[in-house]
Amino acid sequence: MEILNRALLQISTDYLGGIPVDRITTVVAVLLSYVLAHVFRRLPSTSNGAYKHVFSIAGSIVLFGLVQEQYWGLVHLLCGALVAFALMTILRGKAMVLSVFVTAMLHMSYSQIKRQLKETALEEGMQVAFDHTGAQMVFVIKVTSLAWCIYDGGQERRTEYQRKNAIEQMPSLLEYLGYVFFFPGLAVGPAFELATYRRMVALDDLRVKRTQSRRAYAKLLEGVLWMAVYVLYGSQYTMSYMATERFAYTHRRFISRAIYMCIAGVITRAAYYTAWKMSEGACILTGLGFEGVDERGHAQWMDISNVHIRGVELGSSLKQLIDSWNIGTNTWLRHHVYLRIIEHTGGSKSTSMAAVVTFLVSAWWHGFYPGYYLTFVLGAVASNTARTLRRNLNALVALAPEDENNQRKKTIKQAYDAAGWVLSKYTLDFTVVPFMALSLSTSLRAWRAQYFVVLLAVLGIHVAFNVIGVGRCIRSHAHVKQT
Repeated sequence: MEILNRALLQISTDYLGGIPVDRITTVVAVLLSYVLAHVFRRLPSTSNGAYKHVFSIAGSIVLFGLVQEQYWGLVHLLCGALVAFALMTILRGKAMVLSVFVTAMLHMSYSQIKRQLKETALEEGMQVAFDHTGAQMVFVIKVTSLAWCIYDGGQERRTEYQRKNAIEQMPSLLEYLGYVFFFPGLAVGPAFELATYRRMVALDDLRVKRTQSRRAYAKLLEGVLWMAVYVLYGSQYTMSYMATERFAYTHRRFISRAIYMCIAGVITRAAYYTAWKMSEGACILTGLGFEGVDERGHAQWMDISNVHIRGVELGSSLKQLIDSWNIGTNTWLRHHVYLRIIEHTGGSKSTSMAAVVTFLVSAWWHGFYPGYYLTFVLGAVASNTARTLRRNLNALVALAPEDENNQRKKTIKQAYDAAGWVLSKYTLDFTVVPFMALSLSTSLRAWRAQYFVVLLAVLGIHVAFNVIGVGRCIRSHAHVKQT
């Protein structure tokens, strides 16, 4: 609504330090989704869930269309949804899955390239206003996952995940659109399977519904706290600032530059935490994630979170940090890309090939900015390097001398974990700089301000362990001490 956006622009200018209006309207839309969620969960659960499907679609039209003024975005999503539904209805087997995947990804790529061309025409560092590409990324996960789940419905051999989410019969068009246009998670997620949506639609237990509000509003409060962090410090700490001459002049020591980058990383992630946690709470309020009632009458809930903030900010290994971030996308890539390739190719080389293809799909899904690819390549290499380093250093930590109360060994282990946290956090923040900077020149200038430390460390560790053979010496020493 133009009137609402003008009012939000004035509020942003006067009180919020000029935060882009599109980010504010996203928060407003998410907050309004809580109001709609209270109505949604009070709708009767009919056998076909028609009331809830219609309300879900209408909610997205109101929030994404009227509030965020993404009318053309709704048209794109509707056209993509109808094409995918037609392909699922007409085709069968792997041909159906492949056609849905390629069509959805190409349509999303068109939108992403169109946005990128607009931003390229602007001044460096500027971005276009909110558009539908974020929602389309969530949409792609949903429709491609559904295609695989429909495929699994006709198969005998399935993994536990496949058995749980297999779809035996093609959903009706109304149910399908209700799932695709589920209003609390349309713009920012989380993405989820149709089976999860069906359990939510069928939920009609007053005892269970009473437990939802507390969990939902706890997530909302968490999101509000991170929003406050972003509003207060978002303009003071940015990744792109590290690429400027002023940054190099005001932060002359490496430790000062490193601390700034790590603080900027937390502030940058605060915007994601705000959107994801608020959206997660609204989804919980509708009943999403309900898995049934146990024998004692207690409601069982699955984890639908897109991020585990504690794991990202306090994890002691790079793997733990990465696994705790963008969980919905990681789940999709694992179960519907990586494991599918292994399942349908087999052979001794299938794991390596699956890893490469999954990496390429992840990069394609995110977009085409050079910064994305710098982040993905370095992230993959840094993860392997961190694994090598930990595998060898763990052997040394295990050889720590023991005293009467094992206090010395505990101290060494605590110091080891603390060092792992510091190094992992620095590596993560260094790696994601290009993801936020987007352009190649800005990314390289920002990395230069950090003296390319992570790149040099990765190269040095590779040479030390894979060329010189430091790892073999450590393992031999550990074996001798143990025997």
